Amino acid sequence: MNKEKIHQVFLDTTFRILSTPVIDIKINKTIPKLNHLESWAFLTAWNPLPVILSEAENKRRNLELEDDIKALDLKYNLGVGISQDENWKEDSFFIENCTEEKANELAVKYGQLAYVWGNINKEASLIYTLKQ
Repeated sequence: MNKEKIHQVFLDTTFRILSTPVIDIKINKTIPKLNHLESWAFLTAWNPLPVILSEAENKRRNLELEDDIKALDLKYNLGVGISQDENWKEDSFFIENCTEEKANELAVKYGQLAYVWGNINKEASLIYTLKQ
């Protein structure tokens, strides 16, 4: 898959926070329900592109990421990235008040090409890591 296609897949993905109520994030859209937070990140340890891992390996990696988030003493919710056709899902984390630097560090640690970043009253942004 070329860079343009990968970018479009990210833009078409729904990043769902599994909270009550559920909150959906789309790239380049503002999410008023999140404006009580100074910043936030949505990321996963699943499938570091171009590698597609087994479900067991993805779950193990996400448990490690969750441990890293807990060690940083950051509040988080479980999430899921859902493809436009809903045939592809990746367990993820929505992390409150995480610095962009820390989000990038975690994304790079788990081999992620990109993550979703947000600031108060701003559109959700797709941030590419240095891995690309």
